[in-house]
Amino acid sequence: MAGRQSPVLREIADLIGRGCRLRCPCCGYGRLFKSAIRMHDRCSACGERFEREPGQWLGAVYVNLGLTLGLTVTGYFLLRTFTSLTTSQQLAIWTAIAALAPFAFYRLSKGLWTSFVFLGEGLYIQWPSR
Repeated sequence: MAGRQSPVLREIADLIGRGCRLRCPCCGYGRLFKSAIRMHDRCSACGERFEREPGQWLGAVYVNLGLTLGLTVTGYFLLRTFTSLTTSQQLAIWTAIAALAPFAFYRLSKGLWTSFVFLGEGLYIQWPSR
């Protein structure tokens, strides 16, 4: 039994994966985004409504902040360990990356947050039976 993964953990991993792939957390088929920055209101496959209430996306801001912080801190320490760049050079590099990363992580953070909301049973319809 030690090598078997529980069905609940498998379902959670599947939901997080759907968020990373920018797919509907409920069915996994519909796309979350209709353009680079605009989300669909509902899933085209199952009809799930993505935004439940105003202010829901505040959590996506924190996900974006965490991804940006993780990238810059990890990158800084990796470059510090494996290169001979000065602190000033590092600061110039990572300040620019920290300023641009939130734009790069925008869609990913909204996809992940949509999955987290669904995982917390915050969206409207029941989980599909599999």
